[in-house]
Amino acid sequence: MKRKFVTEYALHYMNSYTAMMTSYELMRGGQMNSDDEKMLDKCHIYIIAARPSPYFKPQTLKHENNLLSGTLCYRIGEQEYEHVFESYPWRLEGDAVTIDCKYPYKEIVSLNVDGQEVTFIPASIFSIRLNEMNLGVRDLNNYEVLYVGQAIGNGTRSAKDRLKSHSTLQKILALTAHDYPGKEIMIFMYEFNNDQIMVSTDGAAKKSDNTEKNEDRLMNAIENPPKKSQKIGLIEAGLIRYFQPYYNEIFKVKFPSTKHKVLRSCYDLDVTGLIVELHSTNMGYFLYSSTVLPSSNHIANFDLVSSKNRHSFFHATNFVQLPNIIKS
Repeated sequence: MKRKFVTEYALHYMNSYTAMMTSYELMRGGQMNSDDEKMLDKCHIYIIAARPSPYFKPQTLKHENNLLSGTLCYRIGEQEYEHVFESYPWRLEGDAVTIDCKYPYKEIVSLNVDGQEVTFIPASIFSIRLNEMNLGVRDLNNYEVLYVGQAIGNGTRSAKDRLKSHSTLQKILALTAHDYPGKEIMIFMYEFNNDQIMVSTDGAAKKSDNTEKNEDRLMNAIENPPKKSQKIGLIEAGLIRYFQPYYNEIFKVKFPSTKHKVLRSCYDLDVTGLIVELHSTNMGYFLYSSTVLPSSNHIANFDLVSSKNRHSFFHATNFVQLPNIIKS
């Protein structure tokens, strides 16, 4: 086993835009401003995730001097947890004069003197806003990854419309109602527009190929990157293998493998490593699964060549090999 070429390289993808919405918001529809719609249309990877479903404790709610206080609740298993909040700024809109919260206590509504609804705050959105104010609850910021998928359109439908009619999504939303009672289902949508080729050079590999062929293959990979559909397929497969979500089947255990067509573009370009990064630090949420701890930064590294036959991008002579590399 040795390093075949002095220079080895890996494809590196990182999310550049993230949107999140509850499954209820997705299915209910509604208007979205044109700028957000355009950004969503660039998202082709989505994650279905679950967290404890928040709800209000109605008898604790008070609205005075444009400030809201009360208790936000959630359950983990059979245990109920409470989070007291105070002085949340909320100026009642229009002709609203009071608030109310009715069963199942998932939203607070503002009412006018005739008892008509003026506006409302869902508990799900409220918990996210508390988090933005650094007043949130960590349990409500942890999302279990249940499914990773892709939704590539032909330009005739919006990203939301594509997802709403996605048969796999419909099936999973139906299953989670039974499999994950008491959980709220969130949809995360991602654009990956931070593409790089990462290069490692091992000058100590004296017997490795350092001829023009070494340089030519690198330039070929730079000038002929995977097509968009191939790129999305690689990202999807990488995230599935990394999180091993409950509802995914393919790529969950055996990726990477030379049998997977999604890797053909990598082998054509002689790419020996794949890196997929998912960051959510700026949004303050944490993804996890049964095999991955909660974090706002996830990096999935894949060795695309057999270590028995050839050293990859991740291996350099006289250096300790990076940890957490998923082998082929």
